[in-house]
Amino acid sequence: MQRLDSSHRKLMLAGASALVFCALAPVAALAQTAPAKSDDVVEEVVVTGQRASIQSSQKIKQNAEQLVDSITATDIGALPDRSVTEALQRVTGVTIGRTSDGRDADRLSVEGSGVQVRGLSWVRGELNGRDNFSAKSGRTLSFEDVPPELMAGVDVYKNPSADIVEGGLGGTVNLRTRLPFDSNKRILAYSLDASYGDLAKKWKPSGSLLYSDRWDTGIGEVGFLVDVSDSKLKSRTDTISVDPYFARTDLVPGKTVYVPGGFGYRSLSFDRERKGIAAALQWRPNDKWDASLQFLRSSALAASTEHAVGFNPGSTNGPAAGTSFTYDDTGHFLKGTLAGSPGGTSLGSSTIDTRYAERSSVTSDYALNVKYNPNDKWSFSGDIQYVYAKTKTVDFTLFNALSGDASPATLDVTGSTPVITMNNDKAYTSNPASYYLMAAMDHHDRNEAREWAERLDGAYTFDDGGWLRSFRFGVRNTFRESTTRETNYNWAGVAPSWSAPSIDKLPEYQGHYGLYTFDNFFRGDVQLPATFVMPGEELVQNYGKWAPVIAQMSAKYGGWWGQFNQNYDGFTGGGGNGGINRQKEKTLAAYGLLRFGHDVSIGGEERELDGNIGLRVVQTDSQSKGLLLFNPTAAGMPADDAKFSNGARSDLTGGRKYTNILPSLNARLKVQPDLFVRFAAAKSIVRPDLVQLEPIFSVSQTTGYQASSGVPCSSSIPGGVQANCVYKYTATAGNPNLKPVRSTQFDVSLEWYFAPTGSLTAALFHKDIYNFVTNGTSIQQFTNNGVTRNVEVLQPYNGGHGKVQGFELAYTQYYDMLPGALKGFGVQANFTYIDSSGARNAAVNPYDTTQISNAKLESLPLEGMSKTSYNVAALYDLGKISARVAYNWRERYLLTTTAANINIPAWADDYGQMDASIFYTVSDSLKIGFQAVNLLNTRTKILVSYPGKPEEGLTEHNFTDADRRYSVVLRGTF
Repeated sequence: MQRLDSSHRKLMLAGASALVFCALAPVAALAQTAPAKSDDVVEEVVVTGQRASIQSSQKIKQNAEQLVDSITATDIGALPDRSVTEALQRVTGVTIGRTSDGRDADRLSVEGSGVQVRGLSWVRGELNGRDNFSAKSGRTLSFEDVPPELMAGVDVYKNPSADIVEGGLGGTVNLRTRLPFDSNKRILAYSLDASYGDLAKKWKPSGSLLYSDRWDTGIGEVGFLVDVSDSKLKSRTDTISVDPYFARTDLVPGKTVYVPGGFGYRSLSFDRERKGIAAALQWRPNDKWDASLQFLRSSALAASTEHAVGFNPGSTNGPAAGTSFTYDDTGHFLKGTLAGSPGGTSLGSSTIDTRYAERSSVTSDYALNVKYNPNDKWSFSGDIQYVYAKTKTVDFTLFNALSGDASPATLDVTGSTPVITMNNDKAYTSNPASYYLMAAMDHHDRNEAREWAERLDGAYTFDDGGWLRSFRFGVRNTFRESTTRETNYNWAGVAPSWSAPSIDKLPEYQGHYGLYTFDNFFRGDVQLPATFVMPGEELVQNYGKWAPVIAQMSAKYGGWWGQFNQNYDGFTGGGGNGGINRQKEKTLAAYGLLRFGHDVSIGGEERELDGNIGLRVVQTDSQSKGLLLFNPTAAGMPADDAKFSNGARSDLTGGRKYTNILPSLNARLKVQPDLFVRFAAAKSIVRPDLVQLEPIFSVSQTTGYQASSGVPCSSSIPGGVQANCVYKYTATAGNPNLKPVRSTQFDVSLEWYFAPTGSLTAALFHKDIYNFVTNGTSIQQFTNNGVTRNVEVLQPYNGGHGKVQGFELAYTQYYDMLPGALKGFGVQANFTYIDSSGARNAAVNPYDTTQISNAKLESLPLEGMSKTSYNVAALYDLGKISARVAYNWRERYLLTTTAANINIPAWADDYGQMDASIFYTVSDSLKIGFQAVNLLNTRTKILVSYPGKPEEGLTEHNFTDADRRYSVVLRGTF
């Protein structure tokens, strides 16, 4: 098997791509900006479509006082990609994830999920400069849930000024919607498209409609805007999995070899619908007053249906009788026929499942803003906002299993895709009498979060001629509540083989299972070995109807699976205790920002220096409710220990109040009118995740030890209490006393704007990060039932200091100096390099000891951080034609320290994707376009560590193909 070291060739190509464009840029730019001769005829270039969007984005970056990159939609519904997340990946220094959840290494998100800025996932989302969030944790925004058709643009702030709300240690992403006064005329615009996935083989429609107008009335000027959208998508992913490799010393005498624990494959169909409405009412009674009332509601429904097959004999497998394995020079398995044990005649148990997961989310945002400008010196602004978000998830899986052991199977990993050959008789695998209904698994969450925010800002403008231009100041008060309700994954038996008949003998199951053929798997490039009988989709897609039936079957046939009883706080199904996390948070912030600007003398020439310096002070008061649980233990313990571990549970509260002082400086020196040097310095914070703040302590008794010798006590205590036995207690817990992660960060950039749509920029950045949240143990005293014991508590804590640093390069240009139709060609390119040291990861779930152990591995980098990433786009925009071919690439990164189910570190391998679009403008009222995503059919690979030996390296785990997606688009404005 090929060892998976870093791909030096791809890294060299990544750097070379950016450097070549940057090297060519000055030559091309000088040609473009060279003065015309007197007899030259200068043709006017009409700025529309793609070129207008790039020009608008460049103008925002050029004129901003902070370091900011923007994406602007000049057409309605015209962000360059079909989701906000996909659009963000084009921004310099921004990367996105490709899996549905950070810990889920098996399932892709076809439109991307999760956003990192300069390698950090601590990214704050806002809408029109105000807080915005999803309800999963009540802290961050799921950008993939926001309809892109409603957006006027997206801004990414990388180093804040004092007037930007705190919380974006990695960066702040501001989603901008439109206001009626943005245009001086009435607008009626539409966008329609239909999308097709070549694996899903289904067309799905999307559309948006915008109306905006303004009127002069007896009470002043009034404007109204409404923008609605509805977007549907259907896609499919196909995956082949090779289980983690175990180090084995029992297969080849005197040698350590590495053999996978099994294999599997799955096909996942994905349906997504996003709906949104943005409405705004604006009123300007006179030149001194301006008021706006804005509303946005975005909702998303994502549903996935999965069919999966797995054979996982584990770490004891070996070559089937009469066969042998083939290894490479390093002892890694290449191919062979697997049996459950060396020389065995069967493969072992099977897992054959049908799964359905449905997640719905809604975020509603209401905002009122009033501006008052009494004179040329003073201006004031008042803002009130209310945000309410909710999410709900139902995840239900049913598992069939073969009643007998499967025959040995051949696995070959020598090619680009693993080849699986099953030796079972298809008549056996296609016969319902060969199966039993092994188990069911369900998971539920229902979350909500809300926030009130009030803000008052003012500004005073100084007289012209001095260094000081204006002084801005303001205060902001917020109150946020978040309630997260979540169950564990409740896996339990339903009709096991030792107590129930085969599925063809279960009357309740008849008509609800069938053969699944995995049609066109990997577009026909992979021939699957057999056809298996799987639970029917209708069973898992309607939990309310079928869960009671499955629970009744479980009780009847000797299983132990129980239906969720809607009690998140006390649910104790086979998966363990559920939980409710209730959090409240108040913040009070004040800031002052001094804007300055003046000419300075450099080398005898006057140069303009401007910028701002400010201070933001924010006080945070967090409160949370939780639980203190003393888990009961078996009989036979000493009396005091039995009293201590009596199953008692009581409510627990926690929280802390803290103040952060956050200075910032942003300075810009205009070496030439189009050549800038920027410097930025700031302190920033990000508050801990809400699950980490939950005050839950679950205290358990572990093995007892003889007080005199330290020898473990007997596990069985005949006749009663064992003398002189001292018991040890441990607990897993959250930590409501966590402090925010904070950083001191610096940026230096050189920016050359040589044309309205031409720029060359370079930036260096450095972040010193303190108070990383990680996990560790401490000894704490607990008293219960009159008995006090020392308890070793494993919980999150603040610790460590790390650094993140790197550089960015970006280049954009249309080659207007070229003759004729060639002048429409252009290039956009950017490259990002990131290095880090001392970084620490934290367990997503602070109550999962496996996650905690892996998160403490200091050899692992930060989750989600790619060392290099780049974008290259070939552009064409001239006359009625606008086109783009864009390639996005990011280097391998740590996906998670603890992948779900396999509980070892998992990495997302190098990934590059090519997308394209072309539009033709028929008239102002009709623009016809075609878009394509994933043109190269790039395969996503997930790599994993060796179980228990992460230092050994990585092996290939998942191979996934996703749809090529094609869209036909109509847009227009009346």
